[in-house]
Amino acid sequence: MKKIVGAVLAATMLAGTAMADIGFSYTGTNYFTSSGGNLGYDHGARTDCLSVSLSNQYGGAVVDIDVDGGSLVQDEYYGWANWTLPVGQLQVTAGVWNGRYVNRVRADAGDLKAADFEKYKPGVINGSSGKDSDNLTEGKIGVVAAYTLTDKLPGTLMAKFGLVKSAWNPDAASAKTAKESGDVEDSDIILNSGFVGEVAYQQEDLIRANLAFKSLVKKNFSVAAFVTPLMLDKLTWTFGGTVAKVQNYAKYSGDEEKVWQKSGVEWGIDLRARYKVTDDLSITTMNNLSSYYTDNDLVPNAKATYDPVTATYSDYDTVARTEKTNTLLLWNMINATYNIADNLTVGLTFNSVCNGLTDNKAKGMDFTVSPSLVIQATEKVAVTTAFRANWANVNLAKWSDARAMNVTIPVIFSFSY
Repeated sequence: MKKIVGAVLAATMLAGTAMADIGFSYTGTNYFTSSGGNLGYDHGARTDCLSVSLSNQYGGAVVDIDVDGGSLVQDEYYGWANWTLPVGQLQVTAGVWNGRYVNRVRADAGDLKAADFEKYKPGVINGSSGKDSDNLTEGKIGVVAAYTLTDKLPGTLMAKFGLVKSAWNPDAASAKTAKESGDVEDSDIILNSGFVGEVAYQQEDLIRANLAFKSLVKKNFSVAAFVTPLMLDKLTWTFGGTVAKVQNYAKYSGDEEKVWQKSGVEWGIDLRARYKVTDDLSITTMNNLSSYYTDNDLVPNAKATYDPVTATYSDYDTVARTEKTNTLLLWNMINATYNIADNLTVGLTFNSVCNGLTDNKAKGMDFTVSPSLVIQATEKVAVTTAFRANWANVNLAKWSDARAMNVTIPVIFSFSY
């Protein structure tokens, strides 16, 4: 996998010697948080992000370096190359990046982070296989080929297929005897890479739709479909759903060998919309209902006899294994953004998360209110700040038990060229 990625990156960087477009951006984020009623600077949460890009019609490359908590992290680095075929176009992308296609309706997000605007990505919230289902590569090293056909159709058809590094077959990867016998080698692609694919279609002023498939672990996969109608000028909205199969490869309590545990299904439904009320005022809402598969502890039956010498249970067949269960979660977000002047924008975002809808006991809700201000100092320079007030695990039946408000003030400086 690394050799393939290196070859594509080398080719794109060589093509980049005559690149026409060079991009550069920097984003620095600082946080002030409340502690015991006092507001202090959070040194550990400070981040700096530096991104450099090169591109032309033949290909391009991006290098994204972050500084998180004082440590230098190479966040994303990838390159792509384009080829014109007798029919259609072929693009191959390799490296480490997050590959998404869905319109997430983030026109008013700006530099605001997830906690202040888009709390969750499309897919199954808190899911295993279905989390962030539109993100094919998940920030892992991979190679993806995309074929695009435009001239022969009313719109544009795209088909993708890729390999993403992961321990796809944990059963074989963890079996030493398999490697010793030669049945399994470290270089076997089936062990080191998962499979991803996507089909998308877009027609101007009509529709944008995609179907994404992802299987990064054997016996686990997700299928997601999203649609964005394009007929209305003032309204942008995306609707979609995700279904995923989840099955873990792990030990039961007291067992020596790992086994494939019982499988389950998780799902998520997304609805996002942005309506431009006037030239200066817009309203955005994001909503998700998810059923994620929780991983409970697996314990033996109390009647089973444990042998400390062999570290096994003598009455293995009667060992009771706590099954996994599904938990419903509902997330709702609404934002209002208003342009006071050409260089001054204010916003107000409200996020609510309700976890455990199927439980008779109140699991509580999380509320976040984030008023924000964006100062566009110049065309290339912006300063963003917000006042994030959060209440966690609020029991709606007992307002008197509501936890104290936590305050975070992000200050974000960004520059792009």
